[in-house]
Amino acid sequence: MLTGDKIFSEIVDQAHSVVLAGGTLQPIEETRERLFPWLPPDQLQFFSCSHIVPPESILPVAVSHGPSGRTFDFSYSSRRSSIMIQELGQLLCNLVTVVPEGIVVFFSSFDYEGQVYDAWLASGILERIKKKKRLFREPRKNTYVESVLKEYKETIDTLSSRERKENPSQSGAMLLAVVGGKISEGINLSDGMGRCIVMVGLPYASPSDIELMERVKYIEGLGDSDSTKTPNLSLGNELCSGEVHAGFNVLRSCRRRGKEYYENLCMKAVNQSIGRAIRHINDYAAILLVDTRYASDSSKRNFCHPTSKLPQWIKDRFVASTDYGEVHRMLHQFFKHNKKRWLQQ
Repeated sequence: MLTGDKIFSEIVDQAHSVVLAGGTLQPIEETRERLFPWLPPDQLQFFSCSHIVPPESILPVAVSHGPSGRTFDFSYSSRRSSIMIQELGQLLCNLVTVVPEGIVVFFSSFDYEGQVYDAWLASGILERIKKKKRLFREPRKNTYVESVLKEYKETIDTLSSRERKENPSQSGAMLLAVVGGKISEGINLSDGMGRCIVMVGLPYASPSDIELMERVKYIEGLGDSDSTKTPNLSLGNELCSGEVHAGFNVLRSCRRRGKEYYENLCMKAVNQSIGRAIRHINDYAAILLVDTRYASDSSKRNFCHPTSKLPQWIKDRFVASTDYGEVHRMLHQFFKHNKKRWLQQ
């Protein structure tokens, strides 16, 4: 389906008012374009609640540089670089020394997670991580997810209780997961299961998705004065010879609406994934958005900047850092403070 507005308009026409409520409506522009493109902006009201947890219970940070000072760039052309993959591994080797209990790392796809895992296995990164955290991976088949999560939680609970008694070398677990997988869209990662959520890059949908690119073309054309006109964005036979190349051509040809829709889909996936943590008033977690695109100069941020599409309760607490040493210090203080507060409850 290109859009749901024709079906949804029947509901709107028959109702005095329509209320949509949910935890993943942000960024709201994508919802408006899909369901209410014909309504003027003044007929749509958007309300976002603040979060139930106090400000000191969440630490959202944009991490633009790794421990060795290299800039994190997980864009399509750079993310498979061995240097980028190893720098990410070095980051996680540092995180396992400061983050208690569970760390969940989200990748853009199963294929990319597999490539990164194999590279870390060959370089010894995985062995370094395993010295501090038991390692788990999200299975491709949903039928196996429950058993993996059960073992992941039991490992964290066991090692956390042992840590209070013996202070062993291992202090929890790490779960490698995928944006768009079952874990990112419907699993509760409260308390120790998600003390730190790491989002690797911006998980844009693949430009090779023909149905998505047709939807982008359709939405790009919604702003045309001639409602029967479609934007001059050709997919056609190009997709047979190179789906990704043709998809990028479509996106480059978009002026505003189609490109915004594509970006909003990405940030909605980010919001769903990082929202797996912080599930009750006494919970606490750090959220690391690992890519320089999250951390550009705040004075230059506008509606199209990725962080502008984060939920307000995260934006209110958001910190951007260009120095990993600073990030490490913030994490140390954050977990020290919250562990003390947790023990006093």
